[in-house]
Amino acid sequence: MRVGPLAGILASSALLVLTFPGPDMGWLAPVALVPLFFSVRFQGAGRAFFYGWLAGLIWFFVSLNWISRTLSRYGGFSFPLSQLPIVLMAAILALYPGAFTAVVPLVKRAGGPWPAIVLPSVWVLTEVARSRFPAPFPWLILGSGFWRTSLILPLYGVVGVFGVSFLSVLAGVVLLEAIESVVDGNRRRLLTRVAVLLVLAIAALLPGYFSGDEGAWRPITVSVVQGDFPQEIKWEGSMKENILDTYLGLSAGAALSGSDLIVWPEAAVTFYYQTEMDLADRIRNFTRKENVDLVFGSPAFAIRDGKVIYLNRAYHVEPDGGEEWYDKIKLVPFGEYIPFHRVLGFLEKMVPGAGEFASGGMKGPFTTPVPAGTLICFESTFPYLAREEVRRGAGILLNLTNDAWFGKTWGPRQHLAASAVRAAENGVPLIRAANTGISAIFDRKGRMVKSIGLFQRGTITATLETGGKRTFYNRSGDLIVYISAFVILLFALRKLSVTRRRPWKIWKDSNSP
Repeated sequence: MRVGPLAGILASSALLVLTFPGPDMGWLAPVALVPLFFSVRFQGAGRAFFYGWLAGLIWFFVSLNWISRTLSRYGGFSFPLSQLPIVLMAAILALYPGAFTAVVPLVKRAGGPWPAIVLPSVWVLTEVARSRFPAPFPWLILGSGFWRTSLILPLYGVVGVFGVSFLSVLAGVVLLEAIESVVDGNRRRLLTRVAVLLVLAIAALLPGYFSGDEGAWRPITVSVVQGDFPQEIKWEGSMKENILDTYLGLSAGAALSGSDLIVWPEAAVTFYYQTEMDLADRIRNFTRKENVDLVFGSPAFAIRDGKVIYLNRAYHVEPDGGEEWYDKIKLVPFGEYIPFHRVLGFLEKMVPGAGEFASGGMKGPFTTPVPAGTLICFESTFPYLAREEVRRGAGILLNLTNDAWFGKTWGPRQHLAASAVRAAENGVPLIRAANTGISAIFDRKGRMVKSIGLFQRGTITATLETGGKRTFYNRSGDLIVYISAFVILLFALRKLSVTRRRPWKIWKDSNSP
C-alpha cells in the first residue's frame, strides 16, 4: 500500500474516532470521510472496498474498545484475549464503510451532480442496514455527532439522525470537490462548491431559527434517582433490601420536591417484583403514601410455549395501585442474546448471562401524568422505536439503563448521546435513569437540563414542557432513507443504460486500477 492512501485511511479513522464521545468533537463529522475519499477515488472497486474496510476496522476497534473492559472484568478474559472479540466485531462492522467506499470510484467517474447525491445516499443505507440487521447495532451513527450542538439540534426534528448523516457526507463530498478545484485551478468550480457549502450551512441552521414554542404546553415535574451500585455486588442476595432502601430513601426526598413522576434505572430492583410480595408492597406503599407515579426496572419471567423465559422489564406503579409494564424488545447482541446461535452459541459459556433473555412486544405508552414511552438500555439508539412511542401518544420518553458494565470509559457517554438525539427528533423531553450514570434530563429540544455524573449517588429534578406540535420527523419518519434508495435506483438505471450502449468501456472503467 502506498503512503498516500494509507495516510488517508489513518486520517479518516482518526477523525471518525474524534467525532464521537469520548473526544466528542462532533463538528468533525462533515470532514471525517474526506481523506478517505482521496485514498479511494481512483482505485478499483476491490481496493476501494479494502481501504474503507481498513479505515472502519481502526475506527470501530478504537471507539468500541471500552467493551473489552467488560469482557476482561466480568467475562474472565485476560486483557489481550479481550481484544480478540473487539477485533472480530470491528471487522464485521467495517464491512459497511467498506461497501460504501467500494462505490466511490464508480460514482466519481460519473461526474456531474451524481457524487453529491449518490454517495450520501449510499452512506445512509449502510447505516440503516447496520441498524436493522442481521445483528442490529445503531451505535456511532455519523449524524449523532452533533448531539451537543444547540444550533444543530433542531435539524434532527426535521430530517432525523440519518438525515444529518446524509448532510454530513454531502458536505464532505462537496469539500472534496472544492479541494480538487483548487488543485486543478478551476476557479469557477471552486466558487460553485463554496457556495454549495454555504447553502448547506444555512440550511442546517434554519430549523433552529424557525423552531418556535407553538402549541399548548403541559408542565410535568420529573425526578431521576441514581443509586450507584457497582455491578460486582448489585446481584448479591443480601443486597436487594439495601438497594431498595436506598432508592426509596432518595425517592422520598424527590417526592418532597413536588415530583409528578420518579424514574429509577434499568434493573434498579434486583428481585422479581412479580413474586416477592413483601418487597413489592414496600414500593406500592411508597407510591400511595407520597402520591407519586414511579417507573423502575426489574427482572421478570414468563411462560412461553411451555418454557420459562426471562425478560428485561420496566414497571409503572400508580398511587392508586394501578400497574403496567413493558418488556424490552431490542436485546443487546452478545449480551442479552447470541445472534447466529447455531454458530456462535459457544459464547454463552464465555460471557456470563449472555443469551438468557427473551424479547418482549411493542405496547402503548405508560399512563403516567404525561404518557411516557419507555426505552430500556440499548433501545435508545433505535430512532424508530422512540418515534413509534411518540406516534402512539407519548408526551415524554424514558430511557432506563444500566451502564455500570462500561466503567469509566467512552461507553456511557456514547450511549448518552443517543438520548439527546431521540428527544430532538421527536420534540419531547427524555428522562434518562442510569444505575451508575450518566443519568440526565433532556428538554423537548434535546438540550441537557440536568445530569448526574458517573459513579455518583443522587437525584435530579426538573419541570419540563410537554405537548405542542409533533416534529416533521415524527410525522413523516425517515424520508431520507426512501429518498436515498430512490437516488441509488436512478443511478443504477443510468449506469445500466450506459452499459448497454458501451459495455466494453464500462467493463474497462470498472476494472481500472
